[in-house]
Amino acid sequence: MLDAIFMDRDGTINHDPYGYINKLSEYHFFDYTFEALNLLKNFTEKFIIVTNQSGLSAGKVDLENLEEIHNHIFEEFEKRNLPLKKIYFADNYEEGYDSMRKPGIGMFKKASEEFQINLSNSLMIGDSIVDIQVGERLNMKTIFLLTGMGKDYINEVESTCNTDLISRDLLEAAKDIKLILE
Repeated sequence: MLDAIFMDRDGTINHDPYGYINKLSEYHFFDYTFEALNLLKNFTEKFIIVTNQSGLSAGKVDLENLEEIHNHIFEEFEKRNLPLKKIYFADNYEEGYDSMRKPGIGMFKKASEEFQINLSNSLMIGDSIVDIQVGERLNMKTIFLLTGMGKDYINEVESTCNTDLISRDLLEAAKDIKLILE
């Protein structure tokens, strides 16, 4: 069992419109998201979402709207008995090893302390190079997805990272997770 599965939000569990999602009406889970999460919950009792939301500091995303979206995510996970513990978000462009913004480790340190998570026995799933970079910084298993921004980053990820698995989408990752946990 993994201590936790960390996952990015936009482009990982929901469509990423290459902009900012500022209203609940703009937020749409992928059709396969919950099928994938049902498979993944066999490998952990803790899901944690970690998302860079720089649109807040840029004035493109309203905090109340973000909270409404995150409440919706919690409700949808809860309806399906999925173990979402928390959604952490970085709301600025501050970068650095300990910063909240990925590839900084700040959100992961907070989750580790709050939920007693051994990060080196955890998994990070995402569609951006920063998702893989932060996972590698923390000695986590990593899965890179080709959804969202994934296709834009694939060459860079393949040449600069040692991701454990590259998957077409979250459902393929959930079906193939055993390949990296054995």
